[in-house]
Amino acid sequence: MKKLILYFLICYPLFAMPKSKLEFVGNIKSYKINGNAVEFILSNAILNINIVNENIIRFRYTDKNDFSKAPSYAVIQNVEKKENFTFSDKGKYFLLTTNELNVEILKNPCRISIYDSKMNLINEDDKGFGVSFDEGRVSCYKKLFKDESFYGLGEKTGSLNKVGNQYTMWNTDHPAYDKIWDPLYVSIPFFIGVRNNMAYGIFFDNTYKSYFNMGASNNRFYWFGADDGEMNYYFIYGPEIKKVISLYTELTGRMQLPPMWALGYQQSKWSYYPESTVKRIAETFRDDKIPCDVIYLDIDYMDGYRVFTWNKNRFPDPSNMLKELKMEGFKIIPIIDPGVKVDTGYFAAKEGLSKNLFVKYPDGSVYQGEVWPSWAYFPDFTMKAARDWWGAKLSALLKQGVSGFWNDMNEPSVWGQAFPDLVQFNDNGFEASHRKIHNVYALEEAKATYDAFQKYSPNERRFMLTRAGYSGIQRYSAVWTGDNVASEEHLKLACLMPLGMGLSGIPFVGSDVGGFIGLPSQRLYTRWMELGAFTPFFRGHSVINQDDKEPWAFGSQVENWVREIISLRYKLIPFFYNEFYNSSLTGLPIMRPLFLNYQDDNQCYSTESQYQFMIGDNLLVAPVVDENSDFKKIYLPEGTWMDWWNNKVYNGKQWIIVDAPIYQIPLFIKNGGFIPMQDVQQYVGQKKMDELEMVIFPSASSSYSYYEDDGTSYDYKKGIYSITKFESNLGKSNGIISIKNIYDKFNSGRKDYLLKILNTSNVSAVYNNDLKMKEYSSIEKLKDSTSGFYFDQHSRILFIKLVYSNNIKVKYDN
Repeated sequence: MKKLILYFLICYPLFAMPKSKLEFVGNIKSYKINGNAVEFILSNAILNINIVNENIIRFRYTDKNDFSKAPSYAVIQNVEKKENFTFSDKGKYFLLTTNELNVEILKNPCRISIYDSKMNLINEDDKGFGVSFDEGRVSCYKKLFKDESFYGLGEKTGSLNKVGNQYTMWNTDHPAYDKIWDPLYVSIPFFIGVRNNMAYGIFFDNTYKSYFNMGASNNRFYWFGADDGEMNYYFIYGPEIKKVISLYTELTGRMQLPPMWALGYQQSKWSYYPESTVKRIAETFRDDKIPCDVIYLDIDYMDGYRVFTWNKNRFPDPSNMLKELKMEGFKIIPIIDPGVKVDTGYFAAKEGLSKNLFVKYPDGSVYQGEVWPSWAYFPDFTMKAARDWWGAKLSALLKQGVSGFWNDMNEPSVWGQAFPDLVQFNDNGFEASHRKIHNVYALEEAKATYDAFQKYSPNERRFMLTRAGYSGIQRYSAVWTGDNVASEEHLKLACLMPLGMGLSGIPFVGSDVGGFIGLPSQRLYTRWMELGAFTPFFRGHSVINQDDKEPWAFGSQVENWVREIISLRYKLIPFFYNEFYNSSLTGLPIMRPLFLNYQDDNQCYSTESQYQFMIGDNLLVAPVVDENSDFKKIYLPEGTWMDWWNNKVYNGKQWIIVDAPIYQIPLFIKNGGFIPMQDVQQYVGQKKMDELEMVIFPSASSSYSYYEDDGTSYDYKKGIYSITKFESNLGKSNGIISIKNIYDKFNSGRKDYLLKILNTSNVSAVYNNDLKMKEYSSIEKLKDSTSGFYFDQHSRILFIKLVYSNNIKVKYDN
């Protein structure tokens, strides 16, 4: 009897356990070609292979009777246009061919292998598994090659190389995260695979909670999948990493050019209030000559945390305050949370209820979640009517004078972090639960905000910052890395995470400089400011109820250092704006890991080289991320490089160690590089920039295209901009610099150029369009003149001042 009871206790769980319905896709039964797609009927699924272009192929599987008709939230490119391809039956497999790719579709069972045009294997399904369905869950298993590495996946902590780890895509509010925490606020289900220095990308366009196992706990395969929905992924072939990113952002959209002032320094705190405090902060920046363009208002500006309102005791006349601050060059960005306070006397709550704009339970009752205002309703941003209504509410704040919005708590976050999965959304008319919409909630809120900008401020560029997002968020908003910590660990993350997000198609990104939570040391704050000055988004921020973190809060010495750091950022605004323009065209990141520019150099993939980066093609930035260090070990890729600070020249393809005093961030300009600069302003647009300084490290032959527009309007989309081409040619005995306007529809009002030509020697004469120029004995005298040159023998820098014209050719003896 005892044996029978024991047997029952052991075996009952096995009998009681529901049987898994795990199935791997089976044999191909038939196929048909329809336009730019081939559809296969399998024994247990349907597979649609869509040729987007010669480098992008979409693979879409379902175990249902048909594919979902709901449109993608991420993809905006037309994927249905006709593309050239061939399709043939090879017996055991079908072969689909474009100019760049060969796709083998094994018949029994259906498995995918992808080759380049020369039949070099790029990527293939695990032969045993391929794609699986398991009671709603979908997964795709890919062969893991020993030398394969993975990058991207959006806002993730840890190393840039994601191999050997598993990640979850589920937008999550997790303050004070550590270096291994996952998931976080932004979900980007896109990664780049690199093998033999050849790159491809996979974008898994599924908004449900998804997973990416990049070879964690096994050496056979990597896999990605989701809790529900279709196995719907785009394979993107390079082989250049840059091309993969450009093609991915062609699918999902690219950053719009922001207002130029958004590239300046931005100051925030939870919270600046009342009005007198905001004005005191603004006044201190101006009195202390620390450049700043933006001040943020956190949640305490509102009346009881009611969105779209002002606390009249703290801010009695918002319009007048905003007007006065604007006269001093400050743009004000208020925080916007999606939760609408449950309050029968509150206009937004009443309107949202009457217009049926809030999300609901399946029984039709309106969902309430608890956040800052206590219980709150949540707009259904997947419904156009709700987005339009939200935009109309934002327009009142725009009319009062705010310059943009800071979207927070939009994961969506509620106390307890358990927004119910059964809550229902419109899903653009297709109806879906929170399980599908959670990851795109912030994206659709950003769309509502962007549409409001376009409708209510049609020719003035505004700024948006978001905490959460999904693929495509770069179309609308800048992103910051959430509620970080004042620690050396987070200083390092502030370097790594923006690099990873840039690889994931989000170029306008940065961290809370100095750490949101906790108080940094003087050294940590200074080093973080140095890094922040070279990240695309540059903002200091701080939590409530702790010591201040403004630049003057750490003593006069730190304030002096930080003033110089921020001033350098403002000198480099023309350089950064040019890189933002390039990014808006190509989708490439502004802040780039070395391997993006030097894909064939294995040293650029090393762990140590992750803590340095390129801005564009010409400037290498090597922040000191060890709080107490005064030196930096740096890898210089191929080429010749010059130390920004002491003009020392180094050959590339080597590691070096340089001094890095606490007040200085190591910078190197590449041979052949151009860096446009201007005088320091206290805010962007403070004064007319009559002179453009162009720093040039001449090579045998190099060129640079410099873009300009008004920095504030959308007139550039009407063709009102200019592009000036700078060319440098260096011979044995002389150098030639030519400057030519190749597109000239925007008048900058510039009066002159100051060329700063590095690494020159024994300059005896300079000619401007064959006319000999006057030599001056000091840089000061040159700057006071109309034109001429000055050669600094000690630094070996040649300064040439030129009157602006559309076509200039300068020759100097060297």
